[in-house]
Parts: sequence; C-alpha cells; structure tokens
Amino acid sequence: MSRASSRPPEPSLFRAFEDIRARRRGPGLSAEDWADAALWSLADGVEALSVERLARRLGVTKGGFYWHFKDRAELLQAALARWEHLATTEVISRLEALPSPRERLHQLLALTFEPDPHGKIEVAIVAGAAADPRIQPVLARVSQRRIDYLVKLYRALGLPAREARNWAVQAYSTYVGLLHLAISSPDTLGTGRARADYVKHIARTLTPA
Repeated sequence: MSRASSRPPEPSLFRAFEDIRARRRGPGLSAEDWADAALWSLADGVEALSVERLARRLGVTKGGFYWHFKDRAELLQAALARWEHLATTEVISRLEALPSPRERLHQLLALTFEPDPHGKIEVAIVAGAAADPRIQPVLARVSQRRIDYLVKLYRALGLPAREARNWAVQAYSTYVGLLHLAISSPDTLGTGRARADYVKHIARTLTPA
C-alpha cells in the first residue's frame, strides 16, 4: 500500500472572524465579508444567525448590511453559497493542481480529517437542513459534488465504476460521522500524536492498495 503523502495540509480557506472584522476600518465591509462572517454565526446553529447580533459582533451598524442584502434570508443564501465555494469548489481546485490521483486522495483525506474550526459550520448546516428548506438543496448539491469527485479519484486509481462509488460513499460517510463525533465527543478521537495516528489509520483504510 502506498504511503500517505508527506505534503502538509493547506490552511483553511475560511477567513478568521477577526480578520473580517478588521476590514471595517478600511473600505468597509463588502457583501462577501458579511457572508463570510455569517458562516461563523452559523457555527452556533442556523437559528443563531441574526443581522443585529452579527452587526454587533462586527462592530458596525445594521445600515451597512442593507447596502448589500434585503434581509436575513438573502444573507443566509449568500453564506451558503460561500460555504459551497470555500469548502468544495476551492478545495477541488487546489487538489487538481497536484500531479497524481493518489496524491490528491491523500491530501483530501488529510484536509478532511484534520481538526478545523470550520467543522462546526458543516455540522450546523447539516443539522439545520431538517428545519430550513432553503438549506437542503445546497447541502444535497454539495454532498453529491463531493461524492462525485471522490468517485473520480477512485476511478483514476483503477477501480471499476460501481466499486469506486462504494469507496467514495464509504469515505464521505466516514467524514460526516467523524465530523459529528469530533464536535459532540472530541475526547474520543484523542489529541496530538494519538489523533495524528488515527488520521493516518483512516487514510490507509480509505486508500485502495
């Protein structure tokens, strides 16, 4: 079995909330800034997204918000679009720059199973889909795009179509399950060396010989 890639995982594509907040002192907050900030509000649950509360956290008035969005519903849609772009489109784009499908798969597994604060956003979006009909279509599209990309990687490694799909669904199911476990019971996965060893174990398990 091939060794896991030694290439370190790239930093998260999600901007830190304080970096977004700092932009209020320059040209002012753009629609993208508001959407990216809203993602961090979603980490506390979809119901936690409030225009007034978000403006207060950003240190600005609500007036700036209404230059870009009509209401909270528009902000939620913009935040979901940013989540899809950052957590799926951009990730795939970065992976495609790597030279081989095996290296792409190893890097993808390293990215998805390493601790990342944006994992709370994913869990909140999944949980919120049951209560908010605007979220479900986005979640379904993102999940399908990710599984399709995994199928493409496994096919490139020589697996037949049906087997590649089985591996892809297994990999994505493992990711979703571990994401929930990391938030609901973080001690289960350990920290430091123990967690790193487990991530390597998962990568080996999800990589065909």
